[in-house]
Amino acid sequence: MRRIVLSLLLCSCALAQSPTASQGPDLARGSRPRGSFYLNGVGHQYLQGKNYTVIAAAIPVLNGKYFGVKVHVINHAKASVDAVPESITAEDSVGAKFLTLYSASDVNDKFTRPTGLARFASAMTGEPPMLGPAASSGLPTMADLVQQMLKEAAAETPEAYMEASYPTLKPRGAALATAASSPACDLGCELRNREVGDGNGPQLAKHAVKPEVVEHSEFLANTIPPEGEVEGVLYFAMPKMTDKAPISHTGRKSYLVTVTIPLGDEKFQFVFPPE
Repeated sequence: MRRIVLSLLLCSCALAQSPTASQGPDLARGSRPRGSFYLNGVGHQYLQGKNYTVIAAAIPVLNGKYFGVKVHVINHAKASVDAVPESITAEDSVGAKFLTLYSASDVNDKFTRPTGLARFASAMTGEPPMLGPAASSGLPTMADLVQQMLKEAAAETPEAYMEASYPTLKPRGAALATAASSPACDLGCELRNREVGDGNGPQLAKHAVKPEVVEHSEFLANTIPPEGEVEGVLYFAMPKMTDKAPISHTGRKSYLVTVTIPLGDEKFQFVFPPE
């Protein structure tokens, strides 16, 4: 009788444990698939959660005046999810402070404010900027002469005049890399191909670009439907450059930023060391 009771107890324990073993992989925060890949020289990180996959990249952009964070969210859930820029945070892990988020209009305002244009004109002509009442006195200056010369050149070559103030940069042009799939393509390979897309996705602009490019690439608030996706660039204040962060390959001062992206009941966190 004692053997029979013992056998029944062992069988009941095995039955109680079998459902747990068939629940599939654990997608808890510590064991979610994570990896990285390079695309056109920029390092991208990815993190796959239970319902969403997030791809992120971050570098100093627009001549190093801002810290650009490119975010690509893919919704695998059966319900829609909200992706809101204001809920995404970037923390200076060395200075222990959150970085200020700027909208595309704020970025463009800082680049096109009159004082900035005056400094640009003075740098071109070698004269101090005209500020105050003298600036509106109506007297011609060297800056006016340069502007007139540019307008005359525009009559002959309009395309060259339109591009004179900006470097040749095609953030929405054909991708330098191409998507290549194979039966052996792993998760990182598939996400890289998805990031390449048709080459028209938003890009991190390292140099100054036209205002419409900044607006067109901005990450905006969106409700992502099931099997949908959204991507864009967020503009933060530059983090503090310090020797306390990991040293970059150039041996110079570096930064260390932690980006947190909440989606539904999940959070995705990325740490960007020096490139």
